Amino acid sequence: MTLPDHRLAWAAALAAVRVSRRAPLSARHALHAAVLLDQMTDLAYAGRADLPWPALATAGDFLAFRAGLRGLDPSLGALMDLCAGGADGPRLTVVATVVAPDAFSSLPVGDLMVSLYNNGTVPRLMLVQQGGEMLAMQDLLQSASLWWSLVFDH
Repeated sequence: MTLPDHRLAWAAALAAVRVSRRAPLSARHALHAAVLLDQMTDLAYAGRADLPWPALATAGDFLAFRAGLRGLDPSLGALMDLCAGGADGPRLTVVATVVAPDAFSSLPVGDLMVSLYNNGTVPRLMLVQQGGEMLAMQDLLQSASLWWSLVFDH
């Protein structure tokens, strides 16, 4: 897709993901990035005829299109649910996460110092889903960005 609106929206989404990565415990920055990535769904739907996935290219309505996206990448569905803002939907929270013993050597210095003073845990922003499953928010943003790059970086 090459419409100017797509390029501007895609650039804004990528910038928001970078800002969130620099402030990895900020729910506000992560939510902003999630909303901009979710907006890519709207833009992709508008240009769906150009998409390389037949099920998406021929989706008759927006809800069918969103359902099709969920099937292509789990991170897209998780972000859609967060952006829907339902009362029983997922929420963002900072959680003390245990660092596996073999992962200490790969931690950034700041996280290593925090883990030493916090019994081997580091804080992470997590998306807590309705059933209690937790997903690392930065990983979700990265995964969704990589997926959308297949559509908008061409």
